[in-house]
Amino acid sequence: MAKALTFAVISGSLRKESFSTKIADSLHELVPEGVTVVPQDIHDIPLYNEDLKTNGSSPAQVQDLAQAIEGADAVVISSPEYNRGTSGVLKNVIDWMSKEPNTPFAGKPVLIITQSPSATGGLTAQYDLRKMLSVINAEIVPGFEIAVSKSNDKINDGKLTHDDTKEFIADNLSRLANRIRG
Repeated sequence: MAKALTFAVISGSLRKESFSTKIADSLHELVPEGVTVVPQDIHDIPLYNEDLKTNGSSPAQVQDLAQAIEGADAVVISSPEYNRGTSGVLKNVIDWMSKEPNTPFAGKPVLIITQSPSATGGLTAQYDLRKMLSVINAEIVPGFEIAVSKSNDKINDGKLTHDDTKEFIADNLSRLANRIRG
């Protein structure tokens, strides 16, 4: 039997009806057997500010997220593209995590999914995230970028419904699991 794995999933959008969140919420249907998807809530992560640390410790919400990332076998990020980059809230999360003890993203396999209603599918956000995560030594999963173009046409009734996109994401999630399992 294959080793059980846990993927921490972060949506880079706070909007309730976000396409990024809808894609993130669909991942549990796309992961291979033996993989558990654990969504991470970033709504209460404060804006990065060293002054918020008490006795050298970050706020509890930040510590909880850091522990969830550390405890996961991999992280999957689903990000929108805003103004040719990733969202401010996701950049904020990465900034906090870069200052946490043990730098939770360091050495952690990370799969990035970007989306946009545009034809490019958030490729600029994809490269933005790859750049930021490489600086904190995340193990960015190589290969074709998962950039969901025209995402507004591929999500219906709150779910990712486009078969080719679902298959491509599922293949990449399987590749991630196989990479971790060795």
